[in-house]
Amino acid sequence: MRIVRSPEGRARLAIAAGFQLGARPAALPASQRDLFSALAHRAFVSVLEQAAQARCQAFICGQGLFAESPPSLENVRAAMAPLELARRAGMTVVATGEPPGPATDGSDFLAEVGLVDAVLSSQASESVVVSVAGLQIGLVTGHPVANSAAADLTIEIVTGEGEAAGSVPPTGLADVVIDTRAAEAGWDRVDDVLVVTTGWAGLSLDRHAESGFVILDIDSASGVVPSFVPTEVLRPARLVIEMPASGGEVENLVAPELGTARILDVELRGRTPRAAWHEMDPSSLIERATSAGTLLRFGIDELVVDDSPHSAGALARSSLLVNVRRTSERLLAGAGDDNHRELIAAARGRVVEIARRREPTKAMS
Repeated sequence: MRIVRSPEGRARLAIAAGFQLGARPAALPASQRDLFSALAHRAFVSVLEQAAQARCQAFICGQGLFAESPPSLENVRAAMAPLELARRAGMTVVATGEPPGPATDGSDFLAEVGLVDAVLSSQASESVVVSVAGLQIGLVTGHPVANSAAADLTIEIVTGEGEAAGSVPPTGLADVVIDTRAAEAGWDRVDDVLVVTTGWAGLSLDRHAESGFVILDIDSASGVVPSFVPTEVLRPARLVIEMPASGGEVENLVAPELGTARILDVELRGRTPRAAWHEMDPSSLIERATSAGTLLRFGIDELVVDDSPHSAGALARSSLLVNVRRTSERLLAGAGDDNHRELIAAARGRVVEIARRREPTKAMS
């Protein structure tokens, strides 16, 4: 692979994860899935541009580049132009890929055409030694291996599926550990070893997660200094709305943001009659947002929608469909893989379908 050399004795490495190029999450309404995929690609382009502008000499991508293996030809082609930009900027690019198998992973193809310098298996124990700022850095994935005699510094990318999420990665064999499993970026020292979690640089369904990546400033004299860099194109606009009696008021507040913001997070709070919820017509707002090019994410954790009482003096009860949606969103946020997300989304759709057949009032999912 190409060797990075820094005449000043210093270097910068960008560490990112979570791009998932080509992802079309089943948890989203069908009209918004293509928009999600397009924004995921723009995030990949943006992070590479930010790394180039910061004069990073190496770019390490954890958790793979693509949402599917093997990825579609369209998604592989979409990754080529930004990687060519990185190559022209002089960055060494290292990516994790799928374990070796009969199907060629997209990252392997990008390496074959010279746009990725090294592809590390997400499961096998293997290492690549790179010279950065006068230090030999070993990039390791899977289970830790002994430090190479040729490496002064070992960086470990922990992506093994067999390890429990949230556990502290083994640090005894590394000077720096890079853990790409965590949802939030951060760093700490464990037994004098710097442990860096990359966070999520791509687009996420989690409204509370801040997309970004980590830059490591390496100096042969003073060591390694990490910093967090937000993904520029994924800064969402946010609206917090105390749910009024009229759903039309919600539409009036949301409509001016559509087409202006790439991502709009709308947090609905308070208690509202079911009639006002239907008057708001969330599905119609989502369709309008898609037409305007805005990914619209509703938050309803603090919203209570009351069904209309059937008789005078009857107690209001929380809407079944709103509770189903709230529960499904929590399950989706904690789902471990795409198969689980698809099952949860399908179950939600089935409940909504049954409720609509039995409920004379239009029910929004």
